Amino acid sequence: MEQMFNGYCRSQDQARLVLCELDEGEAEIDCNFTDCVYRANCQIGRAIAAWLRENGYTVSVPGKE
Repeated sequence: MEQMFNGYCRSQDQARLVLCELDEGEAEIDCNFTDCVYRANCQIGRAIAAWLRENGYTVSVPGKE
C-alpha cells in the first residue's frame, strides 16, 4: 500500500512530497521520519504517524520513548 503526503518540512525548510509504502509489515518512508526531531510538530510527520497508526503500526514521539 502506498500513500503520498505533502506539506512543509521544517527540517529542510521547504515544501515536500513524501512517499510512504507499507509492504509485509515494513514501512518505507522517503524522508527522515523515524529520526526527525520535528516529527511531532511537522504537518507531514503528524499525517504519516496517523496513517501508520490507522494501519496498525506503533509510532512513538521523539524524546519520549
